[in-house]
Amino acid sequence: MRYPLDFQEGLKDSPKFRQALEKAEDDIESLETKLEKLVKLCAAMVDTGKAFNNATRGFVSGVQDLTTYFKDDDLTHTCLKKFSHAMVEMMKYFTILIDQAQRTVGKNLNHFVKTEIKKVKDTRKHFEKISDDMDSALVRNSQALRSKPQECEDALNLLTATKTCFAHTSLDYIYQINILQSKKRFEVLDTMLSFVRAQSTYFHQGHELCQDFEPYMKDIGSQVEELSSKAKVEWKEMEERHNLVVSKDLSPNVPTLPVKDEESDMQMEGYLFKRTKHAFKSWVRRWFIIQQNQLVYQKRSKDHKATVMEEDLRLCTVKPVFELDRRFCFEVLSPARSHMLQADSEQECQAWINAIQNGVSKAYRDAEKRMTEQEVSEVEAAVTSPSKSSEPSQNTEKPQQEASAPRQTKVQIRMEQLYAIPGNDKCCDCGASEPRWASINLGITLCIECSGIHRSFGVHMSKVRSITLDAWEPELLKVMAELGNNVVNRIYTANADESIAKRATPDCNRTIREAWIRAKYVQKAFVNKLPSPKSSSSGTKAKGWIVKKKCRKSPSRSASKDEFAPSETDVTSGLLEAVLNVSVGGSKDNDSGLGTSASDVIVFGTDMDLPDLKQSFDLDYSEDSFSESEEAEDNISTTSWEDMSRLDPNRLLYKAAQARNLPVMLEALANGASPNWVNEEDEGKTPLMKAVDTGSMAACEFLLLNGAKLDRLDQKGRTPLHHATLQGNTGQVCQFIKRGVNLETKDNDGKDALQIAIQHANADIVTLLRLAKLNEEMKMDDVMGNPGDETFNDVFRDFSNMASNNPEKLKRNQSQSTV
Repeated sequence: MRYPLDFQEGLKDSPKFRQALEKAEDDIESLETKLEKLVKLCAAMVDTGKAFNNATRGFVSGVQDLTTYFKDDDLTHTCLKKFSHAMVEMMKYFTILIDQAQRTVGKNLNHFVKTEIKKVKDTRKHFEKISDDMDSALVRNSQALRSKPQECEDALNLLTATKTCFAHTSLDYIYQINILQSKKRFEVLDTMLSFVRAQSTYFHQGHELCQDFEPYMKDIGSQVEELSSKAKVEWKEMEERHNLVVSKDLSPNVPTLPVKDEESDMQMEGYLFKRTKHAFKSWVRRWFIIQQNQLVYQKRSKDHKATVMEEDLRLCTVKPVFELDRRFCFEVLSPARSHMLQADSEQECQAWINAIQNGVSKAYRDAEKRMTEQEVSEVEAAVTSPSKSSEPSQNTEKPQQEASAPRQTKVQIRMEQLYAIPGNDKCCDCGASEPRWASINLGITLCIECSGIHRSFGVHMSKVRSITLDAWEPELLKVMAELGNNVVNRIYTANADESIAKRATPDCNRTIREAWIRAKYVQKAFVNKLPSPKSSSSGTKAKGWIVKKKCRKSPSRSASKDEFAPSETDVTSGLLEAVLNVSVGGSKDNDSGLGTSASDVIVFGTDMDLPDLKQSFDLDYSEDSFSESEEAEDNISTTSWEDMSRLDPNRLLYKAAQARNLPVMLEALANGASPNWVNEEDEGKTPLMKAVDTGSMAACEFLLLNGAKLDRLDQKGRTPLHHATLQGNTGQVCQFIKRGVNLETKDNDGKDALQIAIQHANADIVTLLRLAKLNEEMKMDDVMGNPGDETFNDVFRDFSNMASNNPEKLKRNQSQSTV
């Protein structure tokens, strides 16, 4: 092998050697520069690779986080998980490549520069120094004088030694250069070969990984295409839905909030405006939900916590509001408070009203189902429980047998009482057996399906109450006893015409049922109209009319069985009957006190003598309990005679209230009478005031249930509470206080009800009025949560029961004043 520098030339130290040596030194300088640059670039590459590896690691971590997001999507979750695993493997391969690049290129070449090239550079320094020393020795030897032999000898010895040293140094220098020139190719090629092999290994491993992953990627690609096609279809469907929403918004007759299934946990949801309770009465928009028999709302914000507006829908009623300037308002009422809400349109307002009414029905139905299951379990437990007593003797056999029978609950007793009223054992509208609901203002019993439709009409039309779930005051039972399904159907279906609406049956659908009930009660399509002055039943022209009074019973009057027996002939006759007795000699009706023959007088309410329900109800009809003077007045069995020209629904209602005749009162209301009509001929009294004068709690309760107002004034400035106080009717005073009558109203003489009660020394009424005022003051002060409410309710409950069951105890001041 021929080396770049010749050793012989080096010994000669010829100009040719010097030129070759200079070229070799320049070549080494260039090699060193390039190798140092390459080492630096390799270090930069390694650092960049490490940064890329860190970035890749962060990216893979992001993909893994995204994988957890799609945990419910099996396809996407599995695919992302495999992708992230493949990227982790590729990241490992790249880490190995960077490490090999750093070891092969960085360390090897840097070691070559720092070791091999450094040796050459160190030897060069020795060569240059000895070369300078030799030149100095040559100069000294040449300058030695012949005259100084010793100096010549010393110069020669120094020159010989220097030449020998220069020769050895020159040969070493040439050797180092030649060795470096030989090593540089080996080191560079071996280093780069190792790096390229590392690259090849990296890409080969990546290729194998991708090759193994290729079938799965193809499968995912086909699924992605399928998802893309489905997405395009969905996009088109969404565009069509958008068009439907636009057309729906443009249609004023289509509600934008559909009512959901009544049996689901969530019946309806949507935005409503809610009036706040603070002083400014501002309106805020909230998201309302009817679910789990509750009405709740929440804000449109990050706070997802819902606020319960009404915990129990069974205690709520809903009605539209027309008194406000704002449109589409409705009010949700509960015993404790009221809520004013506003929808965005009339259709939405009606939809929400219907949804709340359906929610109330569902809440009652759920509670009734739970109570029925509980009652069945209690009865089964009572029947199957073993007798704890020993074998009874003959004297004790009957009581023990009675004790072993299951005890009746209050609900069962109430159901028996209501079912004892003629016709009440079946639904008044469809005839379904064992109705569990009632309309207390109409006095009828209903099945669950019909009750839901009654609720949808609003409380101003029908006040629905559960027979088994709700509490029933005694006065409500009195109203029910006075009416009943048979009586009401003779009024509201007197002229039933199935061409107007098909009659409802227990198995009919909701459309037929709703149409029948709407025609019956809302449109009053089947009600008999009041007779005109020209009407007659036998060709005789009617001149006047009267209303038959309901017979009152008192402890001083014993009634025979015949007095309570129903008239068989009256059962099929109409409620509104013209009694035109064409008798020989034109006999007078002495009992009526009329100066006109009974043959030309229309008598209202002649067929309403109901069966004796006293034992069934355990109620004394004592609102009908009266004094001796009242008993004398009650001997007159009808109201005063009225000319036919004065017959109209309002006056008929007024006279029926005077006669305490609830069926006729209902007949008048069905013909359009106003419960707040004012009779200017009788001191401006309303039918409620007239009912108060007669002392009938049932008549008063019936009028209140049907919209009679307690704040109406007569010509003397007196309210119904004033009249009840003047008459000493404690039960009616209690009845009005429970309905929130204004206790501070004063008449034209400046007297309120309390002052009148004190003046007449009626201790019971004074107690009730003072207790009511005290309760109102405590509510206003709100001291300790108003603990007086419980006492107030207990006292008034006792007075209500006493007024209904033992009214003679509340007549004590009247008897004392009489004595």
